[in-house]
Amino acid sequence: MRQYRSVIKTNKFPQLTRRVFTTADGLKSDNVTAMRFDNNGVLFVGTDKGLARFDGEKFSPVSIGAKDAAISMIYFNAENHMFVGVGNSMLEFDGKKKLSEKKFSSKLIDIKVDLDGATWILTESVLYKLGENGYDIEIGVPGKGSCLAVYKNNKVYVGTAGGGLHALVGKRWHWSELMEGVTGILSNTITCLYMDPVGSIWVGTDKGVCVYDDNSYWLDHSKIDGLPDAHITGMAIAENGDKYFSTTTGLIHQHNGRLSYYGYKRWLPSPNATGVAISPDGSVCISTDKGISLFETKMISLREKANELRAQTEKYNVRHGYVIDRDLEHEGVISTEEGHILASDNEGLWTGLYTAALCFEYACTKDPEVRKDAHRSLLAMIKLTEITGIEGFFARAIRYSDAVDYGTGARHEWHITKDAEGRECEWLGETSSDEVVGHFYCYANYFDLVADDEEKKLIADTVKKILDHIIDNKFHLVDSDGLPTTWANWDPDLLNNDHKWIYEKGTNSLQMLTFLKIGYHITGDEKYEKLFVEFAGKKHFAMNLMQYKIPDGHLLHIDDNHDFLMISLLMKYTDDPNLRSIFAMGLTHHWEDEKVERNAFFNFVYGAVTGEWYNADDCIDELMDMPMDQVMWPLYNSYRKDLKWDMSPAELGMPPQLYEPLPAHERRITSNDSNRFTVDSGAEDVAQEIFKKSDEPTAYTMFPGTGDDKGLVLKTCINFTHPYWYARYYGLIEDCE
Repeated sequence: MRQYRSVIKTNKFPQLTRRVFTTADGLKSDNVTAMRFDNNGVLFVGTDKGLARFDGEKFSPVSIGAKDAAISMIYFNAENHMFVGVGNSMLEFDGKKKLSEKKFSSKLIDIKVDLDGATWILTESVLYKLGENGYDIEIGVPGKGSCLAVYKNNKVYVGTAGGGLHALVGKRWHWSELMEGVTGILSNTITCLYMDPVGSIWVGTDKGVCVYDDNSYWLDHSKIDGLPDAHITGMAIAENGDKYFSTTTGLIHQHNGRLSYYGYKRWLPSPNATGVAISPDGSVCISTDKGISLFETKMISLREKANELRAQTEKYNVRHGYVIDRDLEHEGVISTEEGHILASDNEGLWTGLYTAALCFEYACTKDPEVRKDAHRSLLAMIKLTEITGIEGFFARAIRYSDAVDYGTGARHEWHITKDAEGRECEWLGETSSDEVVGHFYCYANYFDLVADDEEKKLIADTVKKILDHIIDNKFHLVDSDGLPTTWANWDPDLLNNDHKWIYEKGTNSLQMLTFLKIGYHITGDEKYEKLFVEFAGKKHFAMNLMQYKIPDGHLLHIDDNHDFLMISLLMKYTDDPNLRSIFAMGLTHHWEDEKVERNAFFNFVYGAVTGEWYNADDCIDELMDMPMDQVMWPLYNSYRKDLKWDMSPAELGMPPQLYEPLPAHERRITSNDSNRFTVDSGAEDVAQEIFKKSDEPTAYTMFPGTGDDKGLVLKTCINFTHPYWYARYYGLIEDCE
């Protein structure tokens, strides 16, 4: 590998996590109607059935003297007295007892203190300004009051539910109406208001956010970027100026002029976010009609994140040394007491990548526990090669008679046997090229970075058996039925001459040359090097590699993953500069096609192999932005009006997808062989419900659900630890700890 010309040093960063709370955690009801942090950062949540206080772990009821009272508003003054709106009453508490109760003619909506220190109270029908001996101002609201914003010098705005925005003006106080169609306001349905430090008014409506200069200048999403185009239900402003908007389809965060989306169900228990509040420490609480979601951040390094994710994988995703996704019994419930690790079609591939990540980590840290885990999974990989009883042919998976899925699946491909210890088990055949890639990638990296002499001998023996099986069977894997498996074909006659293999021609040529190089490197057997020379030249596999990727509109990603795994090793073990130059042609062509995906591993491979610029910032952004929560939650994004759709996949009978993938926190948890351009999964019911509530005929998603995620699968950490430790080992990044 070439040394990249610079190293990216990363500091600790704020890692976002979320916790969801419902009636099961002490809320009086899941339908949250009001929220507020007090001056000490304690969260109080009002619902349609009462008030609750959060102690950091759970909620406990707060008695206000009225059973199951619907809470309309919560406010804390400078003395940290709590004011609670219950129907037409405002109750005041000092933390120990009720101090006062005031009656109004209609429901309490909001309390604000202006920059002059004056207190304003809004009900559905009247605005009050509190004076020393009563109310200095008491004026009826034209319409149904919904929100309030105050500044100084009696500059006050009131929003209404359908009656527009109203400014308090004149020597004799009266309302100046700002209405849709007459001014630049987006809608007459005003849901929230904020007065910024220069006196501009941020107006949340059912058609988005607009900003008004208090005279005649209006801005909204149709004029500038950075303002939401959604049905806004609430707004909160952080001390650093960040703005958070709750909407009927999730939460929108505006940071440095960019909008980020946090939706159902990874981040929120319901798409219908009804409000948002920010604590003094920066925590963000979002209310919905199905509970609340508490967003918290902690400063963490990439290495600490890798350690936490790997610890989770070791606890929940390891079965007999194989590292596989875990099936959950209940939505989002991660526990060793329930759920199962079921057999996978690709246990060799995923366990191989996990083990390779451990190899890179061990090379960087020399941690004996990492080596122990790597050795365990190496032996599991090798067991796949031994269980079939066919020398050099290995199984996709092994499962034992106590597994819940034992005896299921395509029975003609599952074979019952006993392992070396005499335990009954069954192994899965029809082994594909995916598995061979995973095995060789694992063995090569373990051999170079971890193995002692005994392990090197074991790996060399295993690699030799596999390669000889492939060579002896005319460059195929041949199953127990004597037939070549479907995808494990490296026969040069077929790859070069049969157009039914045209899409595999480049990829499988790359694989075969890499297998041979690894075989020669590990075993020292000259026959593999001679075959490499023959295949590269006479069989023109080197020419096949000049442009091994056939662009496919970013629809198929399995081979992309294989290609970057294999090219990283082929370039590592190829010394001839002329051959390296040829192989680099194919790599560069492939990377130019893939770089739009912002895939950290693909970018790191390109940077490590070539020493060229490789979109380093995209890699760091992806690693930092990737959620800690690895559950495959339902996902719904296609309602968003900011998305740019690529319709061309429909010509092939496939769902349209995006031109560019969403950020990691907005999309599915994706492996390197998954499609990053899809936006929905498992949320058809939510899409239909949102459509029913919308007054826009085109609001229903065109493409509901490109997956079936239901919060019932826990992914492994491979999508993070593999690119991270690869980059650490090859000197592309460093943590500043």
